[in-house]
Amino acid sequence: MKIMLVQVDEKQFDKIIDKLKMLVYEYNTKIKEYGVYLKPYHIVYKNGRKYIYIGKYWYRLEKIGGKLKWIYLGKRKPLENMPNPPDIPSLTIIKEDNKYIVDEEILYKFE
Repeated sequence: MKIMLVQVDEKQFDKIIDKLKMLVYEYNTKIKEYGVYLKPYHIVYKNGRKYIYIGKYWYRLEKIGGKLKWIYLGKRKPLENMPNPPDIPSLTIIKEDNKYIVDEEILYKFE
């Protein structure tokens, strides 16, 4: 399947992000008893671009020195007996200047 990147405005971007994050939050509520979480929102800055990943990385929360820390566990579901995560396309959202670039598939998923 070919990936088709398209540019969206900030309003479309906000709608997409909100829906994706809500899927992850609902899932994390269901799996609370396992002590691991799908990180809802991860940002990486590289070469003047902002890369946004939703529900891509697994973590556990640990209290270190009175502060909560995200401890990285990887990209795969850490425990096989857990329910499967929501169907979130493995996409990268790119922000460059005031433009947002997403995989076209995500637009159809949330129309």
